Amino acid sequence: MIEFFVPGIPASAGSKTGFPVKNKKTGRIKVIMAPASKKQKPWMAKVASIASESYLGKLLYGPIDLRVIFYFHRPKSHFGTGKNSGKLKSNAPIYVTKKPDLTKLVRAVEDALTGIIWKDDSQVVMQSTGKFFCDKPGAKIIIKELTEP
Repeated sequence: MIEFFVPGIPASAGSKTGFPVKNKKTGRIKVIMAPASKKQKPWMAKVASIASESYLGKLLYGPIDLRVIFYFHRPKSHFGTGKNSGKLKSNAPIYVTKKPDLTKLVRAVEDALTGIIWKDDSQVVMQSTGKFFCDKPGAKIIIKELTEP
């Protein structure tokens, strides 16, 4: 089992923006796709870096069970005011139900770990994921290579 924590604000992957570019020689217009979020590349680089430090083994080639829990800072509205400014409100949620989308967050992690932990993210056959509020933002990643029965 491989387990590590990536500190920082998790970023999603998957959304792309197209930019039309004219070829100077042919005059044809080609669309170049780029990540829609500027936070995507730095987050994926951080995930890849910490994964490289945490796992020194060979690439995994079998089926993978991936567990990722994403943690986000609580907004100020979750806390009281005045003398209760440091206290969490009793009705403050524990789950993050706003953007970023959980599926796209996982996609960023899967893409970042390709070539570092596993050969291809298509090897992920089981997943358990979640988005929660906490004091320390980041992602807890647990990877287990499954054995065939």
